[in-house]
Amino acid sequence: MRVTVENKARPCPGVERAVSMAEDALRRGKKVFAVGELIHNSREIDRLMGLGLRELTAEQLGDPRMRAEFDGACLIVRAHGETRQILTLAREAGLEILNATCPIVAHSQDVVKQHVREGWGIIIVGNPAHPEVLGLLARAGENGSIVSSVDEATQKDFEYRSLILAQSTVNPDLFHAVCRELSVRLPDLKIMDTTCRFIRNRQEDVKSFADTQDVVLVVGGKKSSNVRLLYEKACEQNVQTYRIEGPEEIDWRWFSNGERVGVTGGASTPRWQLEEIRSSLENHPIDNNPKGLKNTKGGSILWWMRKKPK
Repeated sequence: MRVTVENKARPCPGVERAVSMAEDALRRGKKVFAVGELIHNSREIDRLMGLGLRELTAEQLGDPRMRAEFDGACLIVRAHGETRQILTLAREAGLEILNATCPIVAHSQDVVKQHVREGWGIIIVGNPAHPEVLGLLARAGENGSIVSSVDEATQKDFEYRSLILAQSTVNPDLFHAVCRELSVRLPDLKIMDTTCRFIRNRQEDVKSFADTQDVVLVVGGKKSSNVRLLYEKACEQNVQTYRIEGPEEIDWRWFSNGERVGVTGGASTPRWQLEEIRSSLENHPIDNNPKGLKNTKGGSILWWMRKKPK
């Protein structure tokens, strides 16, 4: 059995930027707070919290009793962006603001604000609970609405003159399907495809990679929309695809009939987590391996050899 980590698997520039900004502030001795998860990868967040990052809620941010704790501290804005309410609370609390909003998300926020000023209705295609979508909706105000499916698009009423845009990590197929549906009903619909190009390219990369493997492991945070999307795309090419967050979730029975195992990850999955999966496979006790597999190191690729029968 051969195990390969996909060469193109890496965090997106927006995630890399957010993590780098947090690490830099912590290295300078700053107290760094975030409202919720900086990125949707709980294991990477645990690593950053080990360096000193602290999470808080909106209620804690607005609590006067926390002011002493905030002295000389900063709030890092998540890669998904924040609502204006959170930013206002941070300023009132005297926190320095480090804006780690993904540039693509920041562009969408600016587009929404501009079109609201011009009197447009705003339609956001995405997950209603996702922080990026909530941030866009907050900027749209009463002009905004969220659509998460084609069925929902057929049932809602919208402003005749509306702008439609997407959560950056939403499935592009869903976005285009909703646009087709609403274009029939809203002749004055303005379409702006704000899906992330990095994620779109990664979909094709993952599909091609999955097609060359017998078993695929997609590694990433359970809350991550892009990990779910890449997992779904890999499943389209390979039914033996499994989504995991860490090595403890590996089921060794998955590999009983596979000679080629591929490991890939989402846009919020750092390379160290993929290498950790490789290491786990490499060091797994022989007695627990399916069909008595024996492992030896092979450079960047791990080769598994069947034990000779006695």
